[in-house]
Amino acid sequence: MNTTGWIILILFIIADVFIISYLVRRSSRKERAISPVRRRNPFQNAPEPPQVAEPGSPAYALSKRLEASLPSALPDAVKQRVMTEYPELTEREYEWRWVELKRFFIMCAVMDRVPMFSKAVDEVWHEMLMYTYEYQQFSDRFLGRMLHHAPNTGSEQVSMKNERAWFDVIYVQLFGWNEYSAVLWGPFFRVPLPLEELEEFRHTHSFIENERFNSWTYERLPEAAEAIDQVVGGLKERLSEAENGSPPASRKVDYGNNEVLLASAVFFAWHYSDDFMHRMEPEEKYTEKTAGATGSSCTYASACGSGGHDDAGDGGGSGSDASCSSGSSCSGGSSCSSCGGGGCSS
Repeated sequence: MNTTGWIILILFIIADVFIISYLVRRSSRKERAISPVRRRNPFQNAPEPPQVAEPGSPAYALSKRLEASLPSALPDAVKQRVMTEYPELTEREYEWRWVELKRFFIMCAVMDRVPMFSKAVDEVWHEMLMYTYEYQQFSDRFLGRMLHHAPNTGSEQVSMKNERAWFDVIYVQLFGWNEYSAVLWGPFFRVPLPLEELEEFRHTHSFIENERFNSWTYERLPEAAEAIDQVVGGLKERLSEAENGSPPASRKVDYGNNEVLLASAVFFAWHYSDDFMHRMEPEEKYTEKTAGATGSSCTYASACGSGGHDDAGDGGGSGSDASCSSGSSCSGGSSCSSCGGGGCSS
């Protein structure tokens, strides 16, 4: 073989080596993508969840109303259905999800619209909706009208950060912050309350002019009116303190102290909205669990409203009724799959 032939052979061998090496690397990357790393379940050593709302909370009376509104067989039926549908789910994590779903329902009684920021909590709601008759009973007893599950269409994404900011402040005022709650809902206080909306609370007008709160429940449910009055009063008080106060001394926020947490959230939203997330950074001891959060701090798929300012007939709101149309009961349940994903409207 002459010199030219040897050169051509060597070039072919080099090309083959490069091609084989490329294919091996590509296959390795694909295998890593298909086989996700198993992470430790943050609920593995979790304590029992707290009650839905503590005595003294603005939401305490509403939580009692909610518990009394649940048909007796419904909680166990939903649990059995969820645990069957998600066999990898531990009982302790389910208990936390169930508490957070009930808190979400209370949020719907306080606020005009509430996005569902947790896929994990939404999964429990979806299974609850399968028991159409019992869910209707619960809605009528709790709110006096249907609590609709409103799938997200994507049109709300532009303002979702504002929705999350309000969710965080109202949630913490009603229930306090907990590291296991934050695992399900995603990190809290990553976006500030919008300044133009905070400005409205400097004045003494009735909350009814503010479309964030649920006028339907305020006018009909004493427990909701009590909660809304306390939330609005607390927000006005913290805003007044923010206008006249000085920044917190600590460089990081104590998420274990709800008063400090709420005061910091309002103060930094009012004075440092452009640097809000950095200034609301929690102390390190509160970040370990939330590093594995399953919720979203801004964008998980849904928007919910309780119809307070957007009534249309007796349905209210813009959401569609996601309760499946085929009948179901706590003894059997329904296998229909028309329930789509996202928020609530009553």
